Amino acid sequence: MRQYPAIFLLLLTISTYAQKRPLNDSDFNTWSLALNPVISNNGRYASYYIYNQPPGQATQVIQAIGHSWKKELKAFQPITFTADSKYAVTKLANDTLLLITLGTSLELINPGVKKYTLFQQADTGWLAFQRQGGNMELHNLKTGAVHRYNDVSDYVISGNGRFLFIKSQKDSITYSIQAADLSRHTTKEIYRGKEPVNIIADDKGTQCAFLTRDKETIATSWYYHRDQTGKAIVAAPRMQLQEGMTFSNFDKFSSDGNFIYCILSGNHPAPPAPNPARLRLRTFMDTKLNEEEEPLRCQAIWYLHNNTILQVQDKEESPFYLAGFYAGSYNPHSTLKLLDKTLAHKGEWNWNENALSSRSLVDLTNGSRKQVTLPGDRNSASYVLSPQGKWIIYYDAGQQHYFSYHVATAERKNITAGISATWTTYDNDDIPFAPYLNLPLGGFSDDETTLYLYDQHDIFRIDLTGKSAPVNMTNGYGKTHNIVFRFAFPPNEHTGKTILLTAFNRTTKEDGFFEIAKGKLRQLSMQPFIFTGPEESKYHLRTPPVKAKDADVYLVQKMDAASAPNIYVTKDFIHFDAISDVHPERQVNWLTTELVDFTTRDGKAAQGILYKPEDFDPKKKYPVIFYYYEKISECLHLYIRPEPSMGPMNIPCFVSNGFLVFTPDVHFDIGYPGRSALQTVLGAADKLVQLPYVDSTRMGLQGHSFGGFQTNYIITHTDRFAAACSAAGFTNFVSAYGSIIGSGYSRQGQYELYRDRIGASLWERPDLYLENSPVFNIDKIKTPLLLMHNMEDNDVPVGQGIEFFTGMRRMGKVVYFLQYEGQGHSIFDKPALDYNTRMLEFFNYYLKGAALPGWMTDKRAKILHAKGLKN
Repeated sequence: MRQYPAIFLLLLTISTYAQKRPLNDSDFNTWSLALNPVISNNGRYASYYIYNQPPGQATQVIQAIGHSWKKELKAFQPITFTADSKYAVTKLANDTLLLITLGTSLELINPGVKKYTLFQQADTGWLAFQRQGGNMELHNLKTGAVHRYNDVSDYVISGNGRFLFIKSQKDSITYSIQAADLSRHTTKEIYRGKEPVNIIADDKGTQCAFLTRDKETIATSWYYHRDQTGKAIVAAPRMQLQEGMTFSNFDKFSSDGNFIYCILSGNHPAPPAPNPARLRLRTFMDTKLNEEEEPLRCQAIWYLHNNTILQVQDKEESPFYLAGFYAGSYNPHSTLKLLDKTLAHKGEWNWNENALSSRSLVDLTNGSRKQVTLPGDRNSASYVLSPQGKWIIYYDAGQQHYFSYHVATAERKNITAGISATWTTYDNDDIPFAPYLNLPLGGFSDDETTLYLYDQHDIFRIDLTGKSAPVNMTNGYGKTHNIVFRFAFPPNEHTGKTILLTAFNRTTKEDGFFEIAKGKLRQLSMQPFIFTGPEESKYHLRTPPVKAKDADVYLVQKMDAASAPNIYVTKDFIHFDAISDVHPERQVNWLTTELVDFTTRDGKAAQGILYKPEDFDPKKKYPVIFYYYEKISECLHLYIRPEPSMGPMNIPCFVSNGFLVFTPDVHFDIGYPGRSALQTVLGAADKLVQLPYVDSTRMGLQGHSFGGFQTNYIITHTDRFAAACSAAGFTNFVSAYGSIIGSGYSRQGQYELYRDRIGASLWERPDLYLENSPVFNIDKIKTPLLLMHNMEDNDVPVGQGIEFFTGMRRMGKVVYFLQYEGQGHSIFDKPALDYNTRMLEFFNYYLKGAALPGWMTDKRAKILHAKGLKN
């Protein structure tokens, strides 16, 4: 009997020792993560960052794959592996250049390095670096030979790595440029004079261009051709620019060296005319509500054969690289560009003719252009150009089919006729604009005879020549099993006889990989983790595998909600071996997740994530906070980094401190976003209160922005929740409809077309704007509210929060209004830390019965009723 007290004390000691502390403020700035995996070409070495290790800094890890060699550095610049996989190069924080011989202890240390470049010439690797004092060294990594240059100010390397253009300062006003031939070991001076800037070279090293500027910043263009000019000459190209545009600088040579991409800038506007009344006049004919404050930047081409700089991008057109993007779309050698032109804001395209976009195909070899969209075309956003410029593909929302436009013949053809598929997005399928939101393309074959299309689940192969019928490459397996298949690598990068696919199961949220081999689909792995993540996500950027160039070795990132993302190596996508081991969550009371199916109050099937603390005790009763926005269940296995709440609550922080958090998917009915949120959250609450560990009397709400609107709506339509926090949310759809977003865009489009989901104008359906305006039902609120809305909010007008606060105050409702100076729609740094603390204290008081914080009060407002007023 005497042993029992001793055993009890021992067990108590072990139990107390095993308990983990909850997350606190000190964790936010010290939380570490493994990021940015890189692999050597031979697949034998890998590198990655450990963010915040040590706190406020980062560690760069280089390690062997398959044996124990490893090196850790204080990270400053990313690691670069040489093409032959023999060396790793990086620059440390103290401007020291480090060349590491992989797998050994050999290091070449060079202090005081200002700039360095690792490049390849045929089968020889070179390392060039410039010291702070102006000396430059060029190391041949194959032979060990070293070339040295003195008084170097800057240098530029040709694309083939054969030529080096070295800028040197001779005296206080004189500079020179030397052209160095690395193959022949010769150097030639090609320029001497004023300081040259903006030096560029073509891929072959045959040509060089640069600018000099006088005190008035007028630029003089210089041009050098190794076989034609001998030395650099003043070029003085003729300018064919639109009014108000001036030449600014060079960008780069074309890949064939026939022309130079240039950047133009808009002239600064003339000083305004005297305006003693300080009047700003707008009229109904204004194309845009706000004019551009910054000078425009447009692109132009310097045609070397006729010495002319021609503007090829209009003021209202997108830059070349923004006109359409999909995996594998970038082709640096293409001379065809598809530009998008819009005179007014695109969010007004449903009523404003000036907001309809047009697409033009520009041939950069001669500057010619052809408009490829038809008048009144509302499908222009879907137009994309193939990498080689043979095809334009676009989606017709009215016909719900893809069309091809053959650039050479201008022939248009329906290429998906007869295919049963949903080509539009899943994540935004419940907004009015959804019919026009087609998914990104899967890509093209190298010869551009084949197009790959994604629908919401599967991958289709389309023969653009029309010789064979379309093929569902995944054989409908995705749709049948609710799995989203996507290429792990763009089609033009496919090697071998197999095609690797990523796979995400929308029902179970499992993530993994399949392959197509000899036309057959085969599962490799599906696990309750995130490898690449869902294609459409507002919360997680896809992280595709990283392949070794010369070996079938891959790096992937793997995580789940309870385990931090780490780097793994795989050769078959069945077996994964961790090469990083960063787990800060093991030091604190972390969390687990559970997928919960429930039915909304209006009878719809839905899913949500229930977050529980790691030390969860099913015998206890827990308060629960509902957090919502749109569809969130895809985040079941997402690892959420602890940080101060920037508007949305930081889920790990609250779960670690004793709350359950539930994040339901909200599927909206157009015209009724508030009601949809209410029916969803009430249905979720009905489900959760059936759980024995959920306290039905201590349930709270939290939402930010559109989620803040949902909070405001819910508390004006039910008193079921004990406390609520709303951040930067709408309260009055009528007044917000007519507001202007900070960039000068009318918010009307948000209601008629996009996220706010009314689907009609205020004058077409005023009833819907009133229905979704919580401010008109403030008198029904019984839930205490913590409200945050800042004066500098350029997204949701701050008047929305003010209206709600003054209304609740007038009606004697319990409300605390937070406004942080200098903060906008979201908050950062110390304000976010303060907001996080106050939100935690607020919910601790109302949902956990904690002590009343000093900034809150338990007194009730007294509302007087004056007699004798005429009603």
